[in-house]
Amino acid sequence: MDDQELARVEGFAEADEILGSRRFAQESKHESAPLIGGTVLVLDGPGHLHRRRLLSPLVARGALAGYHDVVARTLDRCLADAVRPEGDRWAADLVPFGRAVFLQFAAALIGFDDVTDPDATAELLHHLGPLLEAVTVEWSTRDHATVIAEGEAARDALVDRFHTPAARHRAGLVERGDAPTDLLSLLAAHGGEWDDDAAVREVVLFLAASTLNNAALLVHTAHALGGATGDPTDGDPTDDALRDAVFETLRLRPPTVALVRRALTDVTLRDGRLIREGEHVAVDLVAANRDPAVFGADAEAFRPGRPLPDRVRPWGLAFGSGPHLCLGRAVVTGSTAAPGVHVQVLRALLALGVRPDPDRPPVLAASAQVRHDSYPVLLARPR
Repeated sequence: MDDQELARVEGFAEADEILGSRRFAQESKHESAPLIGGTVLVLDGPGHLHRRRLLSPLVARGALAGYHDVVARTLDRCLADAVRPEGDRWAADLVPFGRAVFLQFAAALIGFDDVTDPDATAELLHHLGPLLEAVTVEWSTRDHATVIAEGEAARDALVDRFHTPAARHRAGLVERGDAPTDLLSLLAAHGGEWDDDAAVREVVLFLAASTLNNAALLVHTAHALGGATGDPTDGDPTDDALRDAVFETLRLRPPTVALVRRALTDVTLRDGRLIREGEHVAVDLVAANRDPAVFGADAEAFRPGRPLPDRVRPWGLAFGSGPHLCLGRAVVTGSTAAPGVHVQVLRALLALGVRPDPDRPPVLAASAQVRHDSYPVLLARPR
């Protein structure tokens, strides 16, 4: 879709109204359809609502507690794999570390049983990079056809290695009457909802969203905490302070640049703006989340815990709004019982005195999204 065809929406109020309205249809992610077409992310209307209801047990409160346990069990191992001595110091890269941590979470969510095996983990991580880039191809600055081809090759390798045997195992559990506890067993329990190709695309979506977005948020938050001062441990922030830092990072660095919607009828927004039936609008999440009318004159600044108007979330529209509100939001935002998993990981990193490596600058990905291919750090001591 040519950018010239799109009306842009940059104000928070308009963006929230459009995303929350059922008078607009979902129109994002066309180029990445070979990998995630027909998934809960891009479905619309009754089909989307039905799919959300099927998948919602995977991120219910009881399931979230289990994911915290997975992260707790794997943090030490992922740190041990990521940390290496360099002379009289210890160094790591937050990008592969973050992906390794959240890969364990994704594996529990999806049902990849043998992912804790070092060889299985290494193989998954090897294919993860091209797969993640292909799922976000709309924002890639590389040749898009090449990116999709690389992503499809990575997907096929993952299907051969992980999905087919795991799906057969889960189908056996379902035959014995066990309740679905992960995506693969849910797919097996509701076989009429997905054919084989559609099931693979749903698995790819969950794998990409659980690893790429969460790892990127971890790096962005660590950078915001320590990039300016070089010492994120200053003051030993509480879990509440870390949670607020994660929320503020989400506001400033939402997982996607923009969301596209199509008007199903003529729509007059509350501020009087008319959007004609069939017109496409690009909701600029970055601009909306930095609207000074909502977030203050210093909306561009990183200021966790900033005062907000009523009914405005501290992460803005980072998770979308309305019918397509992100299914996994609670994984990040947490609950009254426990903070999100990012607080858990950040606390472990802060205990090691993590700080940016002044001799090795970060490397940004080839994407209009601001995310990293590498973020080198130093640690005060190994885990």
